[in-house]
Amino acid sequence: MRHGRRRITWKGTALVVGAVAAGCALVTYVPQVQGVDTPFVVKGAVGETLDLTYAELTVTDVRVADTVAGFSDAAAAGGTFVVIDATWRATQGETHFSGAEITDRQGRRFWATNAAECSATAAAQPGYAWRTTYCFDVPRDALEGATVRLARGDDDEDHADQRRDAVAVVDLGITASEADQLWETTETVSPEAPGYAPASAGGSEG
Repeated sequence: MRHGRRRITWKGTALVVGAVAAGCALVTYVPQVQGVDTPFVVKGAVGETLDLTYAELTVTDVRVADTVAGFSDAAAAGGTFVVIDATWRATQGETHFSGAEITDRQGRRFWATNAAECSATAAAQPGYAWRTTYCFDVPRDALEGATVRLARGDDDEDHADQRRDAVAVVDLGITASEADQLWETTETVSPEAPGYAPASAGGSEG
């Protein structure tokens, strides 16, 4: 019989992969596979600011919870919720960000839910940092080694809408022992309403 899971924040803990320097991280565009139609993957870790050309993205915090509770409703996880706080700043024009999924070590994909005021999509104006919270319901064995993929192109089975475009893939830094701890503890998370983020959270308020 499983128990609940507790709130976990990646800020200032060993779950962050490496030391995160202030400002933008140096990243490299890596073709996902060979071919001109494949996306270009920008890899990073929690706390790093990734340059996708059309936007800057920072995954600022990661939590795990049994339940997410919004202002007017709540949702219980079938497995566990991975709750990801992120900040977008468009750099070329108003941009709609509609790609959000977690991938586990087995290659399984889990898309974001919009339950309990979580966001499945986001939109941002150039020069303004926009914060949003994504929630993913995943099974226990998906926690270890999980990554989150965020982009402007829609999610679909073959990422057709993300071809020839940049996508961010952020390692959540969850080890096997940490995955067990997360699963055995309990917490309810209330997602923040989407809105403008302070400059320290990634990007500028204008």
